[in-house]
Amino acid sequence: MSIQVYRAKAEDAEALFELNERFNGAGSNTLERIRASLETNNQEAVFLVKTGYTVAGFCCVQVFHSMCYSRHYAEITELFIDEGFRRQGVGTKLLRKVEEHFCQENIAGFQLFTGAKNLSAQMFYEHLGYQRTGEVMYRKRIES
Repeated sequence: MSIQVYRAKAEDAEALFELNERFNGAGSNTLERIRASLETNNQEAVFLVKTGYTVAGFCCVQVFHSMCYSRHYAEITELFIDEGFRRQGVGTKLLRKVEEHFCQENIAGFQLFTGAKNLSAQMFYEHLGYQRTGEVMYRKRIES
């Protein structure tokens, strides 16, 4: 099976929209907003993975700069592999390519969050060398 990983462009918006609907649920974003983000969002890098001619997943990464540290860190904010392509090396290839890309940009490391009950994702990340931390995430939603 041929696996390709590349940085997404505006013409990939429709494929990303369809994957995002499966990942985050219908109505979580619009095709137009995804296309605009790919064209203008300089803070986020989006990568796609294809098996043959089929888009199988995506990964979104943001680099954070802080005056507190001399090196930056990258946060993997979203990672999704379509169910039919899991456990075939597709996610590993995607994440390795993302790491390779950002290691050239003064990155001290990567961080990500996953659900406490998402044991398969936890095992996947640990298999790739990610370590669980003792940090607790807090969130506050702003209703508009």
